[in-house]
Amino acid sequence: MIINLDEVDSTNEYLKRMVEDGYDSDEMLTVTAQFQTAGKGRRGRQWFSDPGTALMFSVLVKPKLAMDDFSMITLIMAMAVRQSLKDIDIDPRIKWPNDIVLGEKKICGILTEALLESKRLIVGVGINTNQESIPQELKDSATSILLETDDCVDHDSLLDSILFNFEKLLDRLSESGDMTDLKSEYEEALVSLDKEVTVLDPTGEFNGTCKGIDNKGQLIVSHEGQDTYVYAGEVSVRGIYGYV
Repeated sequence: MIINLDEVDSTNEYLKRMVEDGYDSDEMLTVTAQFQTAGKGRRGRQWFSDPGTALMFSVLVKPKLAMDDFSMITLIMAMAVRQSLKDIDIDPRIKWPNDIVLGEKKICGILTEALLESKRLIVGVGINTNQESIPQELKDSATSILLETDDCVDHDSLLDSILFNFEKLLDRLSESGDMTDLKSEYEEALVSLDKEVTVLDPTGEFNGTCKGIDNKGQLIVSHEGQDTYVYAGEVSVRGIYGYV
């Protein structure tokens, strides 16, 4: 089911309220909005876009996975977005764990939030599609599909395609229980593969070489002769978002 809204504070927050108010169907539920007054990114960052210029939606799912494994769903949503864009002749890459990159700049962010009591997950997606300009302070790190390709995107068609691909990938993830069956496909799209990265996580900052992901979706970074498995944190890639 898809709920289409003109304006909302946040599609993630809208779905949270639905669950709090008693929504308990196991069916996948999607909410879209033309404009978000309090859109969110990772680490509580705010995210804004002019009405109708971005594809913004959130999906509520009840995965057949242990809650400790919900983080892998961020990765398969990124895969679904990339595949749908490839289907319309746009070839972006994935920046682990939750960004889609085109022309070395971000066009899509993904924010997942687990609802512990109901064992559900909300996957929020924001794709810069038809913006004709990017705020000056973001020009080094962000762009839109229109700016990169000179083509406008039909939001309804793109959304249908993403949801179709997401459901297929979620079924494959649920069957295997981890990223074993999807690992090579994800790494094929990984913009940091075999590149130097800087990792900033709760234990501190370090540099290394990205070697891909493990079967749980953790980023493998070779550092001082050993492999470090990154579960969460900021990972900068040389050449991406202006990072040198």
